[in-house]
Amino acid sequence: MTVDTAAVPENKKTNPSITKRDRRDVIRQVREITGLDDNFINQTIEACKDSTGRYSLEQVINLLFDDNLRNNLQQSTNNNNNNNNNQSHSNPNVPVQATAAALSPQTSDRNHGDTITDDVIEISPENDNQQAIDDDLERALQLSRETVEQIIDESDIAERKSFDEPAGLKNIGNTCWFSSIVQALYTLPYFRQLILNFTHSVINRELTESEKQAICFTEELRNLFILMLKSTRRSINPDRAIKKFKNTRKLCGVDFSHEDCSEFAIHLIDLVELAYETVGKNLMNIDNTTLSTNFINPINTFVTGEVIVERNEHNSIREALRQINIQMIDSSNLYDGLETLWLGSADESLSSQQAIVEQRWLTRLPPVLFICLNRYRFSQTTKQASKIITPFEFYPELYLDRYMLTNKNLILNKRNIARTLYAQLHELEDTLNSYLKYPCNNESFSLANAIRVVYEYATGCRLNPTLPKRNDSVSFDQTTTSNRSRQNSIIPIQRSHLSNEELQFIQNTLPTWLTEIEAKCANIREEIRRLKNELKQLYNESQLKQVLYTLHAVCVHEGSATLGHFWTYVYHIDRQKWYRYNDNEVTESKWSDVFEDAIGGQRTCNDREVPRVPSAYLLVYINAEQKSLSNDVYYELTPDLQRILDDDLTLLQQQIETIKLEQLYNDLKTICERVEKSQLIHKVLNLPFFSGPNATFDSEIVRPVIDSTIRVLKTYETKILSIELNHLLQEIIEKEIKTYSPTTNIITSALPYHDYRLQHVLAYLSANRIDMIYRQRVIYDIIRLLPISNDDIRLKLFKLQATIICNDMKMSNDEVQEYQKILSDYKDFRSVIAAYLVGYQLMNDNKFDDAITYFCVACEYNLRLSKQCMLPMRAMDSYLLFKTRRLCFEKWNDVVLNRFKTIPDYRLDIMIHQFLPCLMQLKLSSEDDQAYITEIQRIWCLLLDKLEPNEHSIVLEEFLQRLLEQPVGQHYHSVSINKHQLIERYEETVRDLIHHNPSFFTHKNEQQSPVRSNRATNVIGSVQIPIVIHHHQQQQQRPIQQYRSNQRGSSPMQQGDDEQDSLPPSSSS
Repeated sequence: MTVDTAAVPENKKTNPSITKRDRRDVIRQVREITGLDDNFINQTIEACKDSTGRYSLEQVINLLFDDNLRNNLQQSTNNNNNNNNNQSHSNPNVPVQATAAALSPQTSDRNHGDTITDDVIEISPENDNQQAIDDDLERALQLSRETVEQIIDESDIAERKSFDEPAGLKNIGNTCWFSSIVQALYTLPYFRQLILNFTHSVINRELTESEKQAICFTEELRNLFILMLKSTRRSINPDRAIKKFKNTRKLCGVDFSHEDCSEFAIHLIDLVELAYETVGKNLMNIDNTTLSTNFINPINTFVTGEVIVERNEHNSIREALRQINIQMIDSSNLYDGLETLWLGSADESLSSQQAIVEQRWLTRLPPVLFICLNRYRFSQTTKQASKIITPFEFYPELYLDRYMLTNKNLILNKRNIARTLYAQLHELEDTLNSYLKYPCNNESFSLANAIRVVYEYATGCRLNPTLPKRNDSVSFDQTTTSNRSRQNSIIPIQRSHLSNEELQFIQNTLPTWLTEIEAKCANIREEIRRLKNELKQLYNESQLKQVLYTLHAVCVHEGSATLGHFWTYVYHIDRQKWYRYNDNEVTESKWSDVFEDAIGGQRTCNDREVPRVPSAYLLVYINAEQKSLSNDVYYELTPDLQRILDDDLTLLQQQIETIKLEQLYNDLKTICERVEKSQLIHKVLNLPFFSGPNATFDSEIVRPVIDSTIRVLKTYETKILSIELNHLLQEIIEKEIKTYSPTTNIITSALPYHDYRLQHVLAYLSANRIDMIYRQRVIYDIIRLLPISNDDIRLKLFKLQATIICNDMKMSNDEVQEYQKILSDYKDFRSVIAAYLVGYQLMNDNKFDDAITYFCVACEYNLRLSKQCMLPMRAMDSYLLFKTRRLCFEKWNDVVLNRFKTIPDYRLDIMIHQFLPCLMQLKLSSEDDQAYITEIQRIWCLLLDKLEPNEHSIVLEEFLQRLLEQPVGQHYHSVSINKHQLIERYEETVRDLIHHNPSFFTHKNEQQSPVRSNRATNVIGSVQIPIVIHHHQQQQQRPIQQYRSNQRGSSPMQQGDDEQDSLPPSSSS
């Protein structure tokens, strides 16, 4: 498809306007760029209509490239065809109109019936005229072009049966102008060899920008040609060559404002010629002046001839002949067009004929002749371009002898004869028209028909002499009148009231007149036919049939002056067959098809169809005497071209794999949608962890293992097409479970320096001997909830398959509850570690009051997890946690004790309200914690003995009274924790702890193993301390309310989630 792409000046304002557009024209235009079915395009147009029935072309194009919309519309169409139901499934990315009943089959077939005229919303430049109608479509196509280049369809991977089968070129969006010319030139064996043989070594001088671009484009054209020659593809993507061409400077100027195949042919030849000239100049190491006389550019000789321009007998110059541009006005065939262009028409009556001031005679003929039929004209009145669609006859063989300088004298004599014949011809035509177009009252009619009418009116009978034949152009109006008369013949004619004498006169005279007139017209017609035949045979002699050119290619254009589509017919001499090259489609054809599609002319009475008539736009003839132009030779591949083919073969295999993957993805997606509609969502999917089929991933479970899970999936993704996806995913799951299955002894021996349970949720479940069904389920859930890019189709396949497996995994209500409890415990375990790490950091910063809060939270959670005696590895290493908490109390106590001794008026409020409530938790912990409380009490009691009775001692006595009491009531904590990178932070914290406290773990072996439950925990149980936890999401803190639950021993972290909002913390009581 080709459209006018002239840029709109930036200083022009854009205003929306409403334009009447024929639906069929719009569908044809959009089909050329998208390659989609007409019915589907029509449905999309209907879907884009607003409440007033208008639509925007830009929106139509954008929606056509939306995969979800395409699937939605196709599914709606299938439903309508099968069920006669106008209901459709809504798409959140599609306007409401997209799901309306307008998508019914009746609507989709409207474009095949009567003409439909729509109101199209255009965004066109202000004060611009009709040419702006197509600008909106072009802008939409430009926006979608990059998308089109990336689309892979069946045509990209279709392979030809053999290299003898011609290869097509993919239309990557408004590129038919490129394909039509390249295919015409590629099928010329000589030109193909020139391109494939093009090489250049290191240039020993600095190149101009034009020379660089010419070489780059020619090299890319060479790569394209080798793919068209040797690739197994049936259709080649020309994207790289097109981009190289569009980067050339010639395209950046005003000389190339729209994609025109004839202009492109000129630019292509110029670029390749410049590339050869640059390489030749470098090889010969000579300057420009010497080059012109020594270096023969093969491209120049390939397309360049010579004419001598004679202005008078003594003034003549020689000019190069490259492309011939024939003006279509007053020319009906190729011979007359060439004569008018070079010598002036011998028919001096033509309106365009002017006094001949110069003549051009051929002195040297090019091997290949490019003839452009200029079917466009610009109106100075309307400021618009229009297309000339009148018939123009061309021939499979063309003799150029009548334009050669060597035949000048003979031709001039024949032109004199032709002038005389044309004068006689026009005189006869004028005479014939005087009978056929007799003037009367500003109108004209046939004199013979007038006599008939009078005779019939007078007598009631008809006169039936032979009418003029329809194939005579001069008798068209008369024939039309006769046809109209026959159409009205059903009305009986009433004879007039005449006397017998009057009637006798009419019956004797009028038939004589009619016979006389029609005899004269017949004689004139015969003489006109004789003169036309004599003109036709005027140059038909052997002397003027020596220089023969045969038609090689015909570039055909269908459309208007600013918009349409190009394709090419090519004659393969070696096969003696015509082929139709329509972008990626190459089909066998015949001469009758070429002539019918390319001659032009009006083929329908519908005026709206006239601009769509296809017609020849560019003719390529080759010299029949130069056999080397059409003789193909064997070409041996060079290493660089072999690499091009190897790379393309690799890309083809990747594209085949992509198509198969997309098909597999669509199949799995269909299964998922069918399952979702046919059964209720499983209870597992209703848990907070799995809320909704499109829920965001649970950061507590999924985020820590995203990278590791994706890595293991990546290692298996190459096997997706070779192994059944279900079995492949099961293999991955088994490997993951095996990888993260450390034994209890391994975990215990590594503590507290390393805690393998932090590596993965599977390691935690394995350490606690969780049943295999839960381990499998959690990894399937992780895979199906992975946040991945939409571009990674292999990972999307794993996600879909995991979703299908999860839907098939049946779990009872008890199993669902147990699964939820396991995941909640794992999140609580991570919360304990996170709170411990924050507390240690605060302790190092001497923020003991804040640190103790975190340690208290960690201990409380840990105690609740430790209650599960049958699963002893659910909690953090209690020795490390409790001893670090005692260390913090010890440092805090020392600081307060020192201040109390040194500051006379120091108050112990902070000890009463913060220290003591937290200290009392130690009584509910281990024996070492309880012993530490006794030690604290002893230290402060000794201090009281040393103080004199005063106000200071009264404060101490009040404090000791509370220190020695049993804990009563409840205490609330509000903390914020960061659970990211727990493994690294945990190991760094332990190393720092050992570095500053070398004897910290000296007596650990004397303590109870974490595998065994703590006696104090079993006896006393957990204290009733409501806790508020705030989790960190990277740099942002999101408070989350953690509710304590007394049911089934669950912890406050049971319903914790990084994405939930928290309630404000309660006050102490």
